Amino acid sequence: MVAEETAQKMKLAERGVSWAQMCVGKGMIFGEEAYKKREKTGLKWLNKAAAQDYPCALYMLCRLYRDGLASTLVKSQGKSKELLLQSANLGHALANADLADCYFHGTEGFQQDRVEAYFRASVAFALDDTNGWSAKLLGYFHHSECNIPEPSIYLACYYTNIAANKEKARGEVCYHYGQTLVTLTSHLHDSTFLPGSDVTPAVFFWLRKSRDLGDKDAKEELKKLEVQSQSKCDYCFKEALPGVKFKQCSKCKAHWYCSKECQVEAWRVGHKKDCKRARIVKFEDYLNAE
Repeated sequence: MVAEETAQKMKLAERGVSWAQMCVGKGMIFGEEAYKKREKTGLKWLNKAAAQDYPCALYMLCRLYRDGLASTLVKSQGKSKELLLQSANLGHALANADLADCYFHGTEGFQQDRVEAYFRASVAFALDDTNGWSAKLLGYFHHSECNIPEPSIYLACYYTNIAANKEKARGEVCYHYGQTLVTLTSHLHDSTFLPGSDVTPAVFFWLRKSRDLGDKDAKEELKKLEVQSQSKCDYCFKEALPGVKFKQCSKCKAHWYCSKECQVEAWRVGHKKDCKRARIVKFEDYLNAE
């Protein structure tokens, strides 16, 4: 079956079909599918697809010039930069996300330009709303309110949440999403986290998720919050005496109470809602939870 598909792609490539030329080139360069590894021949096919302004082929060539290809292709930052711009301007989502990263950090021959980084990340997300890097970058811009029109903490939460829910999300993104929730709640409730509008359980949930993904900052922050939270009753604010352990909420594990009575009352007046929605991973569902 694979051999038949390979032969079919070769026929289409020979007839000048750009996507087939790219597939044949990629297969030969990396020895994928049923192709023998022939880098020089593969590059010829890839260049043919790029000559037809096929965005995927242009982006692949960009990456090859960036990294080099054994003795077949010498690294060239200038060529890589030219191809990246060409692919991005033709509407390739990954190229725009890559370009946003280059402008954000000032790498790969591009000068740092946060305005252009925001623009390219917006284009990348519009083309592919599953792109984790562009979502993360857009979340950062809206949270930090730097050099963008109409920054929104809602959009900061929305974008960062998408990045945090990616299969290969990094711990730092989960940590950052928890912080955007704190900012949103402070904005909505004037920095007063009362039962029913308390973001603390959700923050603990995302900090633990971040810690489990290996983020050291989240691990330290979690330790500090646990020490602070254990020091007083979350309902009556009674301080814990040395050696005395308060009762921890067994579900969210984010609040402690001096007595069963305080725990029951806190649940009744609003902790029930905060506790249940803490584990909701999608921002829209979290925001609309009753």
